[in-house]
Amino acid sequence: MFYDQVNVKIKAGDGGAGLVSFRRERFVSKGGPDGGDGGKGGDVYFRASPQLSTLQDYVRAKQFRAQSGKGGGKKNMRGKAGEDLVLEIPVGTVVWNDSSGEVIADLQEPHQQILIAKGGRGGFGNAHFSTSRRQAPTFAEQSAPGEELELRLELKLIADVGIIGQPNAGKSTLISVISAARPKIADYPFTTIIPNLGVVTVDGEGFVACDIPGLISGSASGKGLGDEFLRHVERCRILVHMLDATREDLKKDYNDVNKELKLYNSRLARKPQIVVINKIDAVSKERLEKIKKELEMDNIYFISAVSGEGVKELVYKSLEELKRRKRRVVKAKAIKIFRPQEALLENFTIKKEGEMFVVRGKRIEEAAAVSDVSHPVGEARLKKIFKDVKLAEKLVKAGAKKGAKFKVSRRIGKITKDGIVIIQ
Repeated sequence: MFYDQVNVKIKAGDGGAGLVSFRRERFVSKGGPDGGDGGKGGDVYFRASPQLSTLQDYVRAKQFRAQSGKGGGKKNMRGKAGEDLVLEIPVGTVVWNDSSGEVIADLQEPHQQILIAKGGRGGFGNAHFSTSRRQAPTFAEQSAPGEELELRLELKLIADVGIIGQPNAGKSTLISVISAARPKIADYPFTTIIPNLGVVTVDGEGFVACDIPGLISGSASGKGLGDEFLRHVERCRILVHMLDATREDLKKDYNDVNKELKLYNSRLARKPQIVVINKIDAVSKERLEKIKKELEMDNIYFISAVSGEGVKELVYKSLEELKRRKRRVVKAKAIKIFRPQEALLENFTIKKEGEMFVVRGKRIEEAAAVSDVSHPVGEARLKKIFKDVKLAEKLVKAGAKKGAKFKVSRRIGKITKDGIVIIQ
């Protein structure tokens, strides 16, 4: 089975919690703090693997999680960082943020690797908060959560030459003749229900050809096999547009296919095409002359994929066209997603969801998550952060009234006449 589109959930590892600990040392208050920091959570990466050709590995297992960091230890020992998770996907896979609809990465080169989700930082241990005035801190930070994303993976096969045309035009037969590919071939429509890749070698040079399942009028809107495989045409550098010499109106067939390409993506219709008339062994010379007049095109190639007539010339022409057009490589590039150190603390939004006002902002959510509100000092630090960013005033502007509850990460608070109270 050929899988070229799946939805997955990924989560980077959470950071480890900081430790509250005191060493035994004479003349030092309570022995002196020695609680270590928690370890960082593991990151999640995607890597393009040339050994993979479909997204089958992600059909059943749809949730992936990197390892979380360990908690801090005594004697100022930092917790062990969580191991990174590297997920391998086929070359040509586009990674979409399913929530925002944005492209996160487009991996078109073998072994390209990109960071998708970043692990949460470890919480500071109590040794971190020791000062000349506070020599025995009895609090530490908790762990920060790792990034969590819902993604859509979409595979677009990377081929140099895409063979397109109406169903049963002979596309699969051609690719079986010019390469080692062995697609299913039969004399009924839609024999090809998945794209077939084949490596074509000529005079020590080669290229990759792709047989695209038959396109009919209405394909771009879902008719027939629909637009399910039109995405694979996007990666092709040139197109071999195959027409069936035994059909009555080849000009209509040609225009119908090009119309579907344009409806799906206008750039597809502008790709260079080599027009090929197949099955010339099944029609008369008079019929071929009539076809030439009907199409009114120069440089049409007449072949028989079954007998091999004209195939060699077509292969040489394809190679010549490819040499004229250098391949455009798009480097893997990520959009900016959760990057706490790059975002200002003041950058957050407030949205009412039911009876709760939900505060979203990467830095403020992280600050809330790591604060140990069960300890008076931890609660005071978080309330000070909320005060510094004027959270209470902004909640009121968003429509919150006295007694209204709000949520920041895992923390829930309430608005009072004196400001903000942390409930949990």
